[in-house]
Amino acid sequence: MAGKHRFVACALLSEILIFSVPVSAVDNDGLDDEPNQQSDIEPLDVEDTVRRAFFEDTSLVLKPRTYYLSRDRETDPDSVGWALGGALEYKSGWWRDSLRLAATAYTSQKLYGPSDKDGTLLFKPGPEGFTALGELNLTYRFSDDHGIRIGRQRFELPYLGSHDIRMVPNTFQGVAIGNVSPEGLGYMAGYVDKIKRKNDDDFISMSQAAGAENSDEGVYFAGVRYRFADGPLVGGIFQRTEEVFDTLFLKAEGPLYQFDTYQLNGYLQYTDQSSTGDALIGDFDTSLLSAKLELAAGPVSWRIAYSTTDDSFGIQKPYGNPANYLSVIVDDFDRAGEDAWLIGASYDFGRVDVGQLSAFANIVRGDTPDAGSNASPDETEYDITVDFRGQRDWAERLWVRVRAAYVDQDEALGGNDFLDFRIIVNYDFTLF
Repeated sequence: MAGKHRFVACALLSEILIFSVPVSAVDNDGLDDEPNQQSDIEPLDVEDTVRRAFFEDTSLVLKPRTYYLSRDRETDPDSVGWALGGALEYKSGWWRDSLRLAATAYTSQKLYGPSDKDGTLLFKPGPEGFTALGELNLTYRFSDDHGIRIGRQRFELPYLGSHDIRMVPNTFQGVAIGNVSPEGLGYMAGYVDKIKRKNDDDFISMSQAAGAENSDEGVYFAGVRYRFADGPLVGGIFQRTEEVFDTLFLKAEGPLYQFDTYQLNGYLQYTDQSSTGDALIGDFDTSLLSAKLELAAGPVSWRIAYSTTDDSFGIQKPYGNPANYLSVIVDDFDRAGEDAWLIGASYDFGRVDVGQLSAFANIVRGDTPDAGSNASPDETEYDITVDFRGQRDWAERLWVRVRAAYVDQDEALGGNDFLDFRIIVNYDFTLF
């Protein structure tokens, strides 16, 4: 089955490259931001438009966040929590135009969270508030757009990233080399030793985070991305967790056709995973193929998507950033043998007082085997997200997000229906 997915992926990637036409890609200014679909292959950010001295360009930014999450389950215990915290971000200027120091402290403190309703991932288990120095790194720029970064840092790569869906993101300890590339060829490579997960204040080894107890292995990775001047992009990245598993990810995205005010965009991505070395979390070989079409027309866009996962094993994503166009608020729809469909729509309401109002909704249906070792409940997830982004006056850096998801699972295989509701408020203060 995995071999069949590999063949289909290569054929579809080739067709997107051949039939992409030279029109600009749609820019929605961050609208429809779905953090569960983080599949960008981003090179290392080492360049500033304005370069100043170490102290002159030093910045300190306070980024408060409050987050309320309630999960009301039909049979299992409910989960509920309300947190206050955020981040304090320091960044120096470039010393001798070559060195930059950066650090970020994160905190999540409990405003409300009964012990019998734990499990929101807003806090440490307990629930218990926490504070962590999640980032502390040094970047050395050895040319205008190439550099190397060492220390605690964030990554935004497929299956290796911050997955910033709670109060505090995943952060990592490692070294990375890369370049700045808005267009043309971008690259990134490196080694990650440890991860601090989103609901913890300790860094642990990557292999331990993947489920290999009493191990101390890291992750090697290398990726490239090429963005054409007229919109389309292609890319791929390979990751290896020594003695645990490998991940290969490929993607191709771009405009397919434009007529009048309508534009059709195509998206395709493929994941291949297999155990390696001592196979510390088990011997497996699996794959995921995901495709999406999106039609944009002024303030409205419509989308359909499909994904299929090999029936031998589900996709492993212990380091964040699941990469599937059907990953939505609650579920990723990448279980063993799962075939899933998505239909969705977005609408930009435009200016509302001091900001911009937009909304998007998705319905995803996932079918899995009804019998055998990989049997699991079929399910349907109904999602809606409403965003208000401040754009002027006191609200210029305000972002309010309200999200709701209802998950309907097949009770015949032990499914459990539930309602997930979230309110997230973000703000930025530049202290200096």
